[in-house]
Amino acid sequence: MKTMTLLFFMINTITCFSQKQVMEKETVYLLFDKQNKEQCLIEDGSGNSKYTNKYRKEYWSNGNIINFRICNERFTSHRTKSSIDTCSAKALDNIKLVDFDYLQKKYDSVYEFKHHVFEKIYFIEKISEDKIIKYEVNWVDSIMMIQD
Repeated sequence: MKTMTLLFFMINTITCFSQKQVMEKETVYLLFDKQNKEQCLIEDGSGNSKYTNKYRKEYWSNGNIINFRICNERFTSHRTKSSIDTCSAKALDNIKLVDFDYLQKKYDSVYEFKHHVFEKIYFIEKISEDKIIKYEVNWVDSIMMIQD
Protein backbone atom coordinates (compact mmCIF):
# COMPACT_ATOMS: atom_id res chain seq x y z
CA MET A 1 0.00 0.00 0.00
CA LYS A 2 2.85 2.39 0.81
CA THR A 3 4.41 1.64 -2.55
CA MET A 4 1.18 2.42 -4.37
CA THR A 5 0.73 5.68 -2.46
CA LEU A 6 4.32 6.72 -3.10
CA LEU A 7 3.99 5.86 -6.79
CA PHE A 8 0.76 7.86 -7.01
CA PHE A 9 2.41 10.95 -5.45
CA MET A 10 5.43 10.69 -7.74
CA ILE A 11 3.30 10.44 -10.88
CA ASN A 12 1.07 13.27 -9.68
CA THR A 13 4.09 15.51 -8.96
CA ILE A 14 5.70 14.81 -12.32
CA THR A 15 2.42 15.46 -14.11
CA CYS A 16 1.85 18.76 -12.30
CA PHE A 17 5.33 20.10 -13.05
CA SER A 18 5.38 18.95 -16.65
CA GLN A 19 2.15 20.66 -17.64
CA LYS A 20 2.45 23.98 -19.38
CA GLN A 21 1.02 26.75 -17.26
CA VAL A 22 -2.30 27.77 -18.76
CA MET A 23 -2.52 31.49 -19.40
CA GLU A 24 -5.88 33.14 -19.01
CA LYS A 25 -6.64 34.76 -22.34
CA GLU A 26 -8.41 38.07 -22.42
CA THR A 27 -10.59 39.94 -24.87
CA VAL A 28 -9.17 43.35 -25.78
CA TYR A 29 -10.56 46.43 -27.51
CA LEU A 30 -8.34 48.85 -29.40
CA LEU A 31 -9.32 52.18 -30.98
CA PHE A 32 -8.32 52.01 -34.65
CA ASP A 33 -7.83 55.66 -35.56
CA LYS A 34 -7.20 55.85 -39.30
CA GLN A 35 -7.41 59.67 -39.04
CA ASN A 36 -4.26 59.64 -36.89
CA LYS A 37 -1.36 61.28 -38.77
CA GLU A 38 1.37 59.39 -36.88
CA GLN A 39 3.80 57.63 -39.22
CA CYS A 40 6.00 54.52 -39.18
CA LEU A 41 9.08 53.61 -41.16
CA ILE A 42 8.11 50.53 -43.20
CA GLU A 43 10.51 48.34 -45.19
CA ASP A 44 9.12 46.96 -48.44
CA GLY A 45 11.14 43.73 -48.39
CA SER A 46 13.74 44.82 -50.94
CA GLY A 47 15.75 46.97 -48.55
CA ASN A 48 13.88 50.19 -49.32
CA SER A 49 12.05 51.96 -46.53
CA LYS A 50 9.46 54.71 -46.52
CA TYR A 51 7.32 56.55 -44.01
CA THR A 52 3.65 55.67 -44.13
CA ASN A 53 0.61 56.20 -41.91
CA LYS A 54 0.66 54.11 -38.75
CA TYR A 55 -3.02 53.11 -39.10
CA ARG A 56 -4.06 51.79 -42.50
CA LYS A 57 -7.16 49.95 -43.70
CA GLU A 58 -7.34 47.94 -46.93
CA TYR A 59 -10.11 45.90 -48.55
CA TRP A 60 -9.35 42.57 -50.31
CA SER A 61 -11.41 39.99 -52.20
CA ASN A 62 -14.13 42.38 -53.37
CA GLY A 63 -14.34 43.92 -49.91
CA ASN A 64 -14.97 40.61 -48.11
CA ILE A 65 -11.69 40.80 -46.19
CA ILE A 66 -10.55 43.90 -44.36
CA ASN A 67 -6.85 44.23 -43.55
CA PHE A 68 -6.01 46.59 -40.73
CA ARG A 69 -2.38 47.59 -40.43
CA ILE A 70 -0.63 49.19 -37.51
CA CYS A 71 2.92 49.89 -38.65
CA ASN A 72 4.23 46.46 -39.74
CA GLU A 73 1.55 44.43 -37.98
CA ARG A 74 -1.48 43.06 -39.80
CA PHE A 75 -4.92 42.20 -38.50
CA THR A 76 -7.72 40.76 -40.64
CA SER A 77 -11.48 40.67 -40.42
CA HIS A 78 -13.89 38.84 -42.69
CA ARG A 79 -17.01 40.86 -43.47
CA THR A 80 -19.72 38.81 -41.84
CA LYS A 81 -22.57 39.85 -39.57
CA SER A 82 -20.89 38.19 -36.60
CA SER A 83 -17.52 39.92 -37.09
CA ILE A 84 -18.74 43.50 -37.63
CA ASP A 85 -21.10 45.35 -35.29
CA THR A 86 -22.34 48.93 -35.62
CA CYS A 87 -23.42 50.40 -32.31
CA SER A 88 -23.75 53.57 -30.29
CA ALA A 89 -20.61 55.38 -29.17
CA LYS A 90 -21.98 55.11 -25.63
CA ALA A 91 -20.85 51.48 -25.71
CA LEU A 92 -17.31 52.82 -25.25
CA ASP A 93 -18.26 53.80 -21.69
CA ASN A 94 -18.55 50.11 -20.77
CA ILE A 95 -15.31 48.80 -22.24
CA LYS A 96 -11.65 49.32 -21.48
CA LEU A 97 -9.66 50.37 -24.52
CA VAL A 98 -6.01 49.35 -24.81
CA ASP A 99 -3.35 50.69 -27.13
CA PHE A 100 -1.13 48.85 -29.55
CA ASP A 101 1.78 48.90 -27.09
CA TYR A 102 -0.33 46.81 -24.70
CA LEU A 103 -0.86 44.16 -27.39
CA GLN A 104 2.85 44.16 -28.24
CA LYS A 105 3.97 43.87 -24.59
CA LYS A 106 1.54 41.02 -23.97
CA TYR A 107 2.79 39.20 -27.07
CA ASP A 108 6.43 39.75 -26.06
CA SER A 109 5.75 38.24 -22.61
CA VAL A 110 4.54 34.86 -23.93
CA TYR A 111 6.01 32.37 -26.35
CA GLU A 112 2.96 31.97 -28.59
CA PHE A 113 1.83 32.80 -32.08
CA LYS A 114 0.20 36.22 -32.22
CA HIS A 115 -3.22 34.78 -32.93
CA HIS A 116 -3.00 32.69 -29.72
CA VAL A 117 -2.20 35.50 -27.26
CA PHE A 118 -5.72 36.91 -26.83
CA GLU A 119 -9.12 35.28 -26.67
CA LYS A 120 -10.48 37.95 -29.03
CA ILE A 121 -9.30 41.28 -30.39
CA TYR A 122 -11.77 43.98 -31.41
CA PHE A 123 -10.93 47.14 -33.29
CA ILE A 124 -13.20 50.10 -32.64
CA GLU A 125 -13.59 52.64 -35.44
CA LYS A 126 -15.53 55.85 -34.92
CA ILE A 127 -17.71 56.65 -37.92
CA SER A 128 -19.49 59.64 -36.35
CA GLU A 129 -19.85 61.35 -32.99
CA ASP A 130 -22.52 58.88 -31.89
CA LYS A 131 -21.73 55.72 -33.92
CA ILE A 132 -18.88 53.22 -33.87
CA ILE A 133 -18.10 50.03 -35.74
CA LYS A 134 -16.65 47.11 -33.82
CA TYR A 135 -14.59 44.63 -35.88
CA GLU A 136 -13.50 41.25 -34.59
CA VAL A 137 -9.98 40.80 -35.96
CA ASN A 138 -7.27 38.16 -36.06
CA TRP A 139 -3.65 39.14 -35.50
CA VAL A 140 -1.72 37.66 -38.42
CA ASP A 141 1.70 36.18 -37.80
CA SER A 142 4.21 37.06 -40.51
CA ILE A 143 5.32 33.43 -40.55
CA MET A 144 1.75 32.35 -41.35
CA MET A 145 1.14 34.70 -44.30
CA ILE A 146 3.27 35.25 -47.36
CA GLN A 147 2.55 38.50 -49.13
CA ASP A 148 2.90 39.14 -52.85
